[in-house]
Amino acid sequence: ATSTNQKKSPAPHAGDAALRRRPAGRPPTSPMSEAAWAGLAVPLVLVAVLVVFLLWKSVYVVKQKEVVIIERLGKYNSTLNAGVHFVIPLIDRPKRFSIKYYTSDAYGRTVPHTQNNAFRISTQTEVLDFPKQQVITRDNAALFLDAVLSYKIIAPKQMIYTVQNLPNVLSKLLQAQLRSVAGSLEVDQIIEESGLLHVLTGLLDNEARRWGVKVVFVRVQRVEAPGLTEVLAKKKESDLKNKEVIIGAKAKKQTAVIEAEGSRDAMISKANGQAQEVLSRARGDAQAIKNFADAEARSIKEIARAVQHDAVRDPTRYLLATKYLEMLSDVAARPRTELTWMPTETAFLQTVEQLGMNTIVPPGAAAASSVGGGAAAAARAAGKAKAK
Repeated sequence: ATSTNQKKSPAPHAGDAALRRRPAGRPPTSPMSEAAWAGLAVPLVLVAVLVVFLLWKSVYVVKQKEVVIIERLGKYNSTLNAGVHFVIPLIDRPKRFSIKYYTSDAYGRTVPHTQNNAFRISTQTEVLDFPKQQVITRDNAALFLDAVLSYKIIAPKQMIYTVQNLPNVLSKLLQAQLRSVAGSLEVDQIIEESGLLHVLTGLLDNEARRWGVKVVFVRVQRVEAPGLTEVLAKKKESDLKNKEVIIGAKAKKQTAVIEAEGSRDAMISKANGQAQEVLSRARGDAQAIKNFADAEARSIKEIARAVQHDAVRDPTRYLLATKYLEMLSDVAARPRTELTWMPTETAFLQTVEQLGMNTIVPPGAAAASSVGGGAAAAARAAGKAKAK
């Protein structure tokens, strides 16, 4: 009862508590100002986020060998090359594209490639290793060709607006052209002369030019013939043997040609040597004859100078007698030669009688006998000298 009759004390006010906690000298704070600041924080954060988003959408950094196509309200506006570019956010947007294609890895397995919502177009040279393709040759042989293609985008705007999923389009085009070209060739030509398939580069490049793409090269890196392995191996072995025979025959031919040329050169050199020898000998003989003639001419001049003051001795007769003796010595030295010495007085008559003629000595025979006597005397002198 006592507790019930006691007067209840009033509850403390919140403002009094605030007044008690407020330090001295600080003005009182209104609870309404704190609520207002709390309500403005959310819009300010949203505005800041929006500004950052717009800045992020308005700035594009394009790397080297890359291109970005910008559209304004869905229509082509500009092409951004390497560098920093500013666009109008939410109005200017990059042209996006998606690609999906299949390639072959180092183990021959098919690997899918997918890229969605891409907007950076690479202008570098790309290489695609497509899965092997089955073809039928002109002689109805089934082959598997593993081809690789290299291309480069030279007109990004033309490419992005004329073709969709470029690698897949190039893959299908390569398959079609590969079957067409392989169908016009035989299996031997494809296996042994794979360079004939290089025509695919020109064919694909002519088609890809319409899309702003340049095909750098198309090469067949592997040819497989599952059902013709043994046949092709035998054919290759026979071709190697034929080449070996041909190489051996060419080697023998070359050896024979070289030996013949050596013999010819030796004969030519020998003939040239003999010709030089004959020419040298002839020149030597000619010089000897010339020297002999010069010596004889000098001897004649000396003899003529010695007997020119002697009226009895005629140099002409002396020289003739000398020549007569020389020729007589040559005749006597020959084999089967017999000399008969005759008296000077009857030499003329005996000679005529041996010829079967009857002669009468004319009056002038004495002079002739005297001339012949001189020659006979000289002959006798030569015979005596030879006998000695």
